Amino acid sequence: MESSRRSSAAESTPAQVGARITSDQVSVILCTRDRAEMLDRALGALCAALADSAEIIVVDSGSTTIDTARTAERHSVRYVRSDIPGLSIARNLGLETSEREIVVFTDDDCLVAEGFLDPLIEPFSSPAVGATTGHLRDISDTSERDPNPPTAILTDVLDGLDAGHGALMAFRRSVITDLGGFDPVLGAGRHFGGAEDTDALCRVLDAGLHIARVQAAEVQHVFTRDDADYRRLARAYGLGTGAMCSKWRRSSRTNGRRLTVRIARAASRYARRMRTTRSRRGQAAYIGGLVKGMREARHVPVTGTVFTDVQPPEPVVLGAAAPRPASEVST
Repeated sequence: MESSRRSSAAESTPAQVGARITSDQVSVILCTRDRAEMLDRALGALCAALADSAEIIVVDSGSTTIDTARTAERHSVRYVRSDIPGLSIARNLGLETSEREIVVFTDDDCLVAEGFLDPLIEPFSSPAVGATTGHLRDISDTSERDPNPPTAILTDVLDGLDAGHGALMAFRRSVITDLGGFDPVLGAGRHFGGAEDTDALCRVLDAGLHIARVQAAEVQHVFTRDDADYRRLARAYGLGTGAMCSKWRRSSRTNGRRLTVRIARAASRYARRMRTTRSRRGQAAYIGGLVKGMREARHVPVTGTVFTDVQPPEPVVLGAAAPRPASEVST
């Protein structure tokens, strides 16, 4: 699967136009674990922003209590559970659960903005588009929203590094499924605790499809981390990104080299720009994780374009079985 297409983001819409995607073709998948209060807020925003025809699926990634199931039931959304924790594992279960053409992913610590869905799914009217991403706004950002933000069409594998964030991204379900889904070894809940979203977006581009980066589709990140937690998160992202580079260097040698060089240069450049103690320590944790992830992932087998999960997490079994919400039953 070698490719070194040279292209960049273009502020435009795809040239080819097909059938318009509507909300009844969309599943919005929200993966969560033991954060019922955050989930409640996230579902409140989703239910308010979506038409009834859009499906919402909560994937419980090994919660230790029944609070997640109860919160999903209270909002009358579908609920499925994976006893095996891990964000990518949960996202893949969401893909298996949905039967709709477009799958949208967001996080339990984020609030979608009103009207986010239509601009996010509109680019799928082009058969060339395999994924879209929205704009992530931090809770501290009080700047005015651009009333007419541009949409960028990304076509090169390297564009996947800046394509967007797992807090708001959408895929043609058939495309991401055919590519092997999300890499189960990457992402929150695993040792290589990040980059599963970036890796998936890069694989869509490597397959010859486009990604639309849609600034008009917005989600707000509402969870602020303390300094120690911020460093742990930065290290986890570094571990995941380093592992992703290691995998790509084996599965797609040319693009693996290109991605590694781009990531290493960006990490070094950002480190020189850090001005606060918090940001410097966070970037140091990221770089340390990046090097460690590259080294350790060399020993993890690869099947196709994803790691082989030879040591999945132990299952989390509830003391009492979680109730099966009525909304879990597909209609």
